[in-house]
Amino acid sequence: MAVIDQIILLQDVDNKLFEINKLLGDLPKQVQELTDQEEFTKNSLSEKEENLKTTTVEIHTSETLIATTQEKVDMLKDKLIDGSISNNKEYDAMMETIDYEKNIIFEKENELLVLMQNKETLTKEIDEDKSALDGIIQELNSKKESLNKKVEDVSEEKNALTKERENIVLHVDEDTLHKYMEIYNARDGVACSEILDNNCEGCGAYIPPQIVNEALGKSIVYCGTCSRFLHKSEISEI
Repeated sequence: MAVIDQIILLQDVDNKLFEINKLLGDLPKQVQELTDQEEFTKNSLSEKEENLKTTTVEIHTSETLIATTQEKVDMLKDKLIDGSISNNKEYDAMMETIDYEKNIIFEKENELLVLMQNKETLTKEIDEDKSALDGIIQELNSKKESLNKKVEDVSEEKNALTKERENIVLHVDEDTLHKYMEIYNARDGVACSEILDNNCEGCGAYIPPQIVNEALGKSIVYCGTCSRFLHKSEISEI
């Protein structure tokens, strides 16, 4: 079979595959987008849950430190009034220590406030992510079900066409195949045009007799106007 005949067959197969993919619509894209959203949300949720664990530990550590430091301050204050302090120097040193410990408590209480706010925010965001994830998974399952149903309906035909295409391209050289794909994509799936009354069926341009004869001889020729592959069937004499 001549190469131009293989190209014509290839165009027919590609157009049928295009119609199958059109039937599937943008479901494959939607499924992929939802799958990406699911993965992103799961990763975000996992990260936030880990941050919540860390924040909870930090809150417990800060609360323990504040409580311990407060006990220390209370003990120091008790010493101020139980007669343990014998002179002004010791008194001043004790007051300095108390002020130092109070500053630690003040700083830790401020840190604790921030940590508590972070915990509240993380808890809220985790609940929102879980809710969003449930919705994504539900929608994703629905889209997958629809896609699988459509794929199942056309899979046999699509597989047969794919195999047929693979067999056809084995008989077309790489340069010609590359040219075909360029024209096919540029001309909305019409890479081949028949010569009718010395005109290109695709664009209506006049085709010189020499090109017509070459097309009749199954040579690879192109329309000078639209660049499509040209072919012409022999007319049987009566």
